[in-house]
Amino acid sequence: MSKKTLTFLVIIGLVLISSVFTVEASTVPTFSILGVTDSEKVTIKTYNFPANRDFIARMGEFGTKGINGIVVGSVNSGAGGSLTFTFDIPLELGPLELIAIRLDSTTGGYYAYNWFTNADFGTHEGGIAADSEGTGSINVLSVKEDELVVVRGRNFPTDETIQVLMGEEGTQGIDGVPVTTFTWETDVDFIMEFDIPDSLTGQDELSIRFESLESDFATYKDFFNTTGSYGGIGSISDGYYTGVPTISILSVVEDEEVTIRTYNYPAGRDFKLLMGLMGTKGIGGIQVTTINSGAGGSFVETFEIPAELAGEYQIAIRLESLDGYYYSYNWFYNNTTSGGTVPGGYTGIPTFTISDVVMDDTVTIETNNFPAGYDFKVLMGKMGTQGIDGIEVTTIDSGSGGKFSKTFDIPAALAGDYQIAIRLESTSGGFYAFNWFYNNTAGEGSGTDGNGGYAGIPTFTITSVVEDTSVSITTNNFPAGYDFKVLMGEMGTQGVGGVLVTTIDSGDGGSFSKTFNIPASLAGNAQISIRLETTSGGFYAYNWFYNNTNP
Repeated sequence: MSKKTLTFLVIIGLVLISSVFTVEASTVPTFSILGVTDSEKVTIKTYNFPANRDFIARMGEFGTKGINGIVVGSVNSGAGGSLTFTFDIPLELGPLELIAIRLDSTTGGYYAYNWFTNADFGTHEGGIAADSEGTGSINVLSVKEDELVVVRGRNFPTDETIQVLMGEEGTQGIDGVPVTTFTWETDVDFIMEFDIPDSLTGQDELSIRFESLESDFATYKDFFNTTGSYGGIGSISDGYYTGVPTISILSVVEDEEVTIRTYNYPAGRDFKLLMGLMGTKGIGGIQVTTINSGAGGSFVETFEIPAELAGEYQIAIRLESLDGYYYSYNWFYNNTTSGGTVPGGYTGIPTFTISDVVMDDTVTIETNNFPAGYDFKVLMGKMGTQGIDGIEVTTIDSGSGGKFSKTFDIPAALAGDYQIAIRLESTSGGFYAFNWFYNNTAGEGSGTDGNGGYAGIPTFTITSVVEDTSVSITTNNFPAGYDFKVLMGEMGTQGVGGVLVTTIDSGDGGSFSKTFNIPASLAGNAQISIRLETTSGGFYAYNWFYNNTNP
């Protein structure tokens, strides 16, 4: 599937906010995405990771933040700080356009998460392979109702006896009906079929579980007990269809037609071709025509764009088999590309990364896969805007496209902002890409401290409490020379909109200790949120404490 989502390199990092005397990280662990091989692997680079901690890596659907995702490996943070790791993408997430990835420490409450577009970009150079032994995943390939299920497995522990169990949906197969046992002796993927127990026939949905008899390894998968519900319609000996049908966009003639190429299509199936508004995945869209997949595999087709969608900036397209077993979808910009010919036009997604920043002065970017010969407006704006309707800085020509480096002035109106959004938007053709950056001088790459700009994230810990009277804190990595409002509020508010207690000056910044009075309106509360927030510059930090005397 051609995966065409433009958002790139959003870095999100969190640290568990502690109660009174739990030690927390002095900085916030985060990571960025360095490279992806479509449906195969992803490489990340960590920042500010605590030393000597074991982290479990998980992946899941976009929007989940990787919470309760599929375990893809474990890593140790070693000396901490900045490290590079590579993880395999689970089989069942391969068809997804966007994937969430998360690292959780096994002790100490540290975590960080991010997401990536599941399409080839970047590099895996320097990536340390995660320890994936015993973190196996499974994918259902084929089902014959009430008879058998065919499964592909990855990263199973070797030389261990694996028991296979099945149970009703929702049980995760725990204490299910034993089906068989096997031992896998190599570290490659396997494909095996398992009979559905007679006692479970007639169930709409079942769980299959793989459980080691020698270790704590276990993994499971729920599946629909319906023939063809996973594309496959038979046993291994039947030579069943496996995999996922996908489509890519080859060319577009604005408001007239779109040409696609299929991949891995099942043979001899009738497919409806639907188009609809962007974001619908083509579900319930306008039926344009019906085609037959013939010999299957890869073939090229051209379809008319419905008159009802003429003038739309982006259009969703979907192929859906008449029996409902197979489907694939994509989307395209409704503007003429490739001169209406197949192939030879620009394909892919333009992206860029931030390579250097001089605080309040300049930002340098490096593009990837930019189309050739287009004029791009460079816009900057407030964080969270994606640069939309931002301040126009300049216009550049993409020249021969692909990769190039450019440096742009930061607008005076954004000087002092902690984070800034930047956007490149073509004046024609509908191409765009956006990113954001911390507005502080990046020492990495320049080899100097530049103008001494602040870098990092301010945090603070609770050091003591006198019930209903006062709370003392110690800051870490605070920027110098800023006025901070001190706010307190109800637990769970993060101090946002809280009672203003006082305003302090951060002085030389870094680490310092302060004591603040607890507002009378919060006296008697079991827990209280506290927040320090600058009057300019966008810096803030928050925590909470138990309102009882300690020590």
